[in-house]
Order: sequence, then C-alpha cells, then structure tokens
Amino acid sequence: MRFIKVLFILFTCFRLNSQVESKVNAGVVSNTITIGSQIDYFLNIEIDSIREIQFPEELLINPLEILEAFPIDSQKVKDKYFLTKRYALIQFDSGYYKIPEQRVLIDGFSKLSNSVEIRVKDIVVDTVKQKLYEIKPIIIVNKNYNELIKKIIFLLLVIIPLICIVYLIINYLRNKAYKKNLVPPFERAIQALKKLEERTPKAQEDFKKYYSDLIDVVRTYFEEETDIDALESTSEELLVKLEMYKQSGRLELESSTIKNLRNVLSTADLVKFAKAIPEKGATNLDRKLVEEIVIETKEVLPEPSIEELKAKEEYEELLRKEKIKKIWKWSIIGFSFSTLIVLCLSIFIYGFYPVIDTIFRYPTKKLIDNEWITSQYGSPPIQLSTPKVLKRRLLKSSTINFVMDSIGDDFFTELFFEQKNKNISATSNEEGNTTNAEETQQLIDNEIMRLEGLGAKNILMEADNYTTPKGLPTLKISGTLDYSQNIDLESERFVFIILIMKHDKGKLSFSNIYKKGDRYGAKLSERIIESMDIIKEL
Repeated sequence: MRFIKVLFILFTCFRLNSQVESKVNAGVVSNTITIGSQIDYFLNIEIDSIREIQFPEELLINPLEILEAFPIDSQKVKDKYFLTKRYALIQFDSGYYKIPEQRVLIDGFSKLSNSVEIRVKDIVVDTVKQKLYEIKPIIIVNKNYNELIKKIIFLLLVIIPLICIVYLIINYLRNKAYKKNLVPPFERAIQALKKLEERTPKAQEDFKKYYSDLIDVVRTYFEEETDIDALESTSEELLVKLEMYKQSGRLELESSTIKNLRNVLSTADLVKFAKAIPEKGATNLDRKLVEEIVIETKEVLPEPSIEELKAKEEYEELLRKEKIKKIWKWSIIGFSFSTLIVLCLSIFIYGFYPVIDTIFRYPTKKLIDNEWITSQYGSPPIQLSTPKVLKRRLLKSSTINFVMDSIGDDFFTELFFEQKNKNISATSNEEGNTTNAEETQQLIDNEIMRLEGLGAKNILMEADNYTTPKGLPTLKISGTLDYSQNIDLESERFVFIILIMKHDKGKLSFSNIYKKGDRYGAKLSERIIESMDIIKEL
C-alpha cells in the first residue's frame, strides 16, 4: 500500500513538472504592416505528450479586429508535439499597438502567452508628385420610367380592384339597410298628407303645386298597393279602373269613396289646367277626403297569399342578383378598358418589349433594371459596375476569379486573375497588353481550353485587338458555344465575349456569356464593359 502511494506522488510530481515545462509562445509574421493589411498572429505550444489543449476563440485584442480564426495545426517532431493556432487580424488606424497576453488552457490549467508589439503605418503619399485632377462633371443620365410603369401596373392590378370591391360592399350594405328601414306605402302616404296640412297656398301657382302633390299621393299609393297603373292613367281612366275593380270584387270600395275621389280629381284638374282658385277651406277638405280614401283602401285591400309573398321575395332577390351582376360586369369592363389604355399608352411611349418584359419580369431585363453596384476586384484592382456583386472563388494558388451566377444561367460574368509564369517569356508593348502572333494564339488556346473545362462545346470564335471605352487595350475573343447544364437536356446556344489584358503580375481575363437571342444580353455586356477600368492609384 505504501508503495502505491509513493508511485502516485511521483506521478503527480511528474505531471506538474511537465505542465510547468509547457510554454505558450505568441508572435506575428511581421511586426510592421500598412493600414488595412492582414496581421497573421499565432499562438503555439510545445508538449511532450498528448494533452487537452484549449485555445481561445475570441482574443482580447481591442482595438484590433479578428477577421478569421483558423483551425489548430499540429505537428509531431520526434517525441514532441507542436500545436499552432493562427488568427487573421486587421487595423485601420495607424500607430503602435500591443497585443496583450492570451490565456490558453492545458489540461484545465491556465497558461499565459507573451505580449506582442506591432506597428501599423500609413501609406506614404508624395503630395508633390501626386497628380491632381479636375472635379468630374455632372453626367446626364437618361430617365428610367420603369418604376413609374411598375407603380401604374400596381395601381391597376391591386388598388382599383380593391376600390371596386370596397364600393360594392358599401353599396350592398347601404341597399340592405335602406330596404330594412323602408317605410311602408300607407305610412308614407299619411306622412306626405301631414306635410301638406302644414302648407297654406295663397297664389294660383301655390294651389297648382298643392293639388299636384295631393293627387300624386293618392296615385302613388294606388300604384304601390294595387295592380292599378295609377301614375300612367288620366283622372277618368283611374276612376274607370276603380269601378271595374269594385265590380270584380278585387277592391271593394264604397261608392261614396269613389265619388269623393272624383270630386278631388275634378278640382285638381280645374286648378292645374283651368287656373282656377278653390274656395276657402277647400284644400283642407280635399286633403281629408284623400286621407279617408287612403285609409279605406288599406282596409279593403286583400291580404297577400303565401305564394304571392314568396314570388315577390324571389323577384326582389332576382333583381338584386341581376343588379350585382351588372355592377360586376361593368366593373370588369371598365377595369379591362383602363388596363388596355394604360398598356397601349406605355407601349407607345417606351416600346413593346420593354413594357411586356417589365410586366412579366424577363430575367435579363430584371438585371438591367436592378440597382447596379460599382466595386473593385483583384490585384491590380479592376473596377466594374454590375447588377450583382461578383463572388470570389480561389481556384489554386496562382489563380483567383470572381463570378456572377454560373455558366448556363441567363447571364454569366467572370473575372479571372492569373499570376505570371516566370518560365514563359513574352514580348509585350509598353502597357503589356499586345502580344506577338504566337503568344496571342497561346492565349486563345488557353481560353478555349478553359471554356471546354466548364463544359462548353462547338465553340466558334474570332479574335481581334480591342480598346475598351475607358482606353484599356485588350485582346477580344468573341463567338458562340453550346452548353447544357444536364446531360439529359438538349444543349443551348450561347454568345460569349472574352477580354484579355496583361499586366506586370500576370494577366486577367474578363468574360460575359449569355443566351443567343436574348434581347438584353448584348446591352448588359456592353454596359459592364463600358464600366471596366484599372485603378492604378488608390
């Protein structure tokens, strides 16, 4: 038992001794950098056995910033293990900075690294030799009415139908409320007679208006409550129809009631046509007679049967549906006509395809209408304006490319940088962009091989020297090719344009590829090429 305790103490001491020996070192690749350059900072540790090592993911490095933390790199040399954790840092202000000690856990025990000092220096600019340029003038940009067209189409397709629907709903609710609160004919007639009671006509025109309203009350009541077309009948015709209804038993009015109505109608005709003035008190007497006629008529009206009530409701429902159908019909006709007028007017102003392609979102038209982005890519920095930002892809150590979408899409753009191969000698002019025939052919062959590597077939091309609108001399390779994204699908024909430029560090290749027959492919390509420029001085 004592022997086991001794072994345990010795093992513990050995462990502690080995932990003490493990040391964390910190350093940088270069202690002096320029503003915006990457700082390669590393932490490494040497151990003689496998341990649990935990490097910090977040460093205490304020005001520096961490761009990226790389995976741990491990190496074994003889019986030693070397573990390295690398970090990419950056700083945009010049000055002297100190990266403080960093904490690393070894088997749960904390170890501190050494601190590291770095210097971030400014980019030296010779203000004497630096060229000065005039302020760039204002560039006149053609008006773009695409947003206006979109707003008009949105107004037609969304706002107007909503207004029509809201109008129909409001109108329906209004009619429903009106019918619900509709005053019955008898009560309406009595109310009208009460209003006549308040009037005191004096002149002949007043009497004429009074008797016209009085007779309209009784005629309207007969029209609404009986089958007699009282409003379309003369006084004599109305009396004859009432006598016929009485004899047939359909309207059992007293003879005195019909006689009183005859007297009122005669007085009204004399006042309206003969310009007679009734005796004093005659207006009130005639009004009371009409009121008695209305009351008696209501009393003798037969009660409507269930079939009649049902038929009336069905008829009213049919009228309501016909009215709604008519409203919908005219709403659709009006909306269609308005849409057609606006569409024709837009096509007349802007052209057929721009309007149609804007409505149906033609892919390359959509790219043209996007808000374009101007950015710089690669080294030397190439400035381009594109509808989308180009994404960087690192192919191998000597090549970098930036792409927008992929070959086979509606529009593909690629910016390809290749470092100079020192084993190949070339003759070039002062700018390094014109080559002899042999070298030109080599460049063309390389581009064809690159296209074939992407899956292109049946490549037809021509090459010529070309100067971009910004004055960059290039070798232009253009033509057509076949490409299919799927082996089972039929190949499509594409147009390609490649511009090759040479510079001190190597060459760069710029490519545009779009479907043959695309209405906006050439315009897109020209616009991007027009924006191409090399930024020689930052």
